[in-house]
Amino acid sequence: MTEIYGAAQPLTGAEIVNILQTQNGQMVNCSIPVSQIAALASGSGGTSSFDFASYADSLSTTLPSVSGTPWNNGGLISVS
Repeated sequence: MTEIYGAAQPLTGAEIVNILQTQNGQMVNCSIPVSQIAALASGSGGTSSFDFASYADSLSTTLPSVSGTPWNNGGLISVS
């Protein structure tokens, strides 16, 4: 059994998030600071920014019939 030694602390932005993604057919582990994810999500990440809100708005709001398809599930990007 895992013991809990303290409650979660407020995020500073320096915490690292690990993301598994496929690149050129290979599964890779990418690490990115929370602060950089926030900048990307807000569209203020410079040339590498990604506007998550616009992307979510562009997705279908109806559950796709094809498995593995991203869709806008009430503002949450989900995969069917």
